[in-house]
Amino acid sequence: MLLRIRSGGRQGDSGLATSTLIMGMAVILAAGFLLFGRIAQAGDMFTYTQGGADAAALGVLAPLRDQQVQMLLQGQPPDGAGYWLVTDPPTVGARKYAEENKTEVVSAKLSGMLGDNATVKVRSRNCQLKKDDELTSQERDDLRHRRNLCTDNQGKSGIGRFGTAGASAKIIKPDCIYTPKPPQAGDTGLGPMADIWCTGNGRKVHAYPNGNFDDVREVFKIRLVDKADGTPYTGEPQAGFGPTGGAGVAINKCAKDKSVDIDSKPFGERVVAWALCWQGTPYSWGGGTYSGPSFGICCSPGGYSGASTLGFDCSGLTLYAVYQASKGRIALGHFTGNQQDDSRGIRVPLNALQPGDLVFFGLPVPHHVAIYYGDNQIVEAPQTGDVVKISPLAGRGATAARRFG
Repeated sequence: MLLRIRSGGRQGDSGLATSTLIMGMAVILAAGFLLFGRIAQAGDMFTYTQGGADAAALGVLAPLRDQQVQMLLQGQPPDGAGYWLVTDPPTVGARKYAEENKTEVVSAKLSGMLGDNATVKVRSRNCQLKKDDELTSQERDDLRHRRNLCTDNQGKSGIGRFGTAGASAKIIKPDCIYTPKPPQAGDTGLGPMADIWCTGNGRKVHAYPNGNFDDVREVFKIRLVDKADGTPYTGEPQAGFGPTGGAGVAINKCAKDKSVDIDSKPFGERVVAWALCWQGTPYSWGGGTYSGPSFGICCSPGGYSGASTLGFDCSGLTLYAVYQASKGRIALGHFTGNQQDDSRGIRVPLNALQPGDLVFFGLPVPHHVAIYYGDNQIVEAPQTGDVVKISPLAGRGATAARRFG
C-alpha cells in the first residue's frame, strides 16, 4: 500500500518507499524482539522459581521421612513420628533446596497433626529490571539513592520485580505388615516385632530386622499436592479424646483437663496425667499407639483376641503416656522387655518410686508394666476383660522400675 501511494507521480520514489517500508519493519521487528526477550526472561524466571518452590517443599519433609524410616528399621511403627523429632526448623531444609534452584525462601510452614505436610513460598534470587517508564516516583528516588536495588540475570542492578511461587507437599507412608513374636505365657503386652514388610512406590521391601535404609526410604513418598492438610501443626503430639477423672496424691486429672497446667508439671506427673485420660478404656491385647487407643491383635497367651476391641494393653498405655509427656521425644517400643531395658531411662529402686516411673513385673523378661501413680498405687491396663484403672501396688510382685524424663 505504501509503495502504491508513493509511486503515483514519479518512478524514482519507489526505491525510497521500499527503504522506508523496510526500515519500519525493522523497527517493528526490533521492538518485537525486545518484547519477546522480556517475556522469555519472565517465563524463565517463573519456571525456575516454581522449580525452587517445588524442591523446597519436598526438601522440608525429607528429614521427617528419614526419622520414620529409622523407626521401621528399629522395629517400631512410624505412625507416631512427627516433625518434633527433627532437630532443625523447616526453613533449614527449605533453604537448602531453594538455593540450589536460584531462589530464596519467603516462608515455610508445616501442617497436619504430625507436621507431615509442608507449604513453602519462595522468590527468585534475581529480578527482572523495570523500564524507566514503569518506575513510580518512589522507585525513581530509590534508584537515584541506590536503595532497594536488585540484580538481573546479566548482573545489571536497578529497580525490578521478582518472580514468586509456592508449593505444598506431603509424606505418604508405605503400607506395612507387622508380625510380632509369639507372646510368652503370662504376658499382657505385645511382644517385640519379629518381621516387618512394607509396600510403596510399586516396591515391597523387608524393613525389619536387618532392613536397608535406602531400600526402606524408597517405599516412602514425598509428593507435591495442590493443597496441604488444613489441620494446624502445634509442634507436639496430638492426643485423642478419652474419659477423665481419678484420684491420688500426685495428680488426679487428665492432662487435657483445662484446670491442669500440664506443661508446668514434672515429667513423671505428666506421664500419670496422660494415662489418667483413659481410665475406663477396655483392655485390648496389642492395643495402644502413640496417639491413643487402637484395635488390638490376635491372640494373647490365653487365646484372647484384641482385634475387635478398641483399647490398650499394658505396654500400649505406657508407651502412649511417655510419648505424650515427652511431646514425642521418647517413643518407646511396644514390648515390655524393650521398655524395661530402654537406655533413655534410668533404673530406680522399688523403694524410691516417684509418680510416672514405669514399674515392671516378671523375671527375667517382664510380662507386665504399669505407671506408678503415688501413694503405693499404679495406673495400669491389667488384662483382657478389665479396663484402664488405678490399682494397689502392694503384693503385686514388682521386679524393676525405670524413670524417663
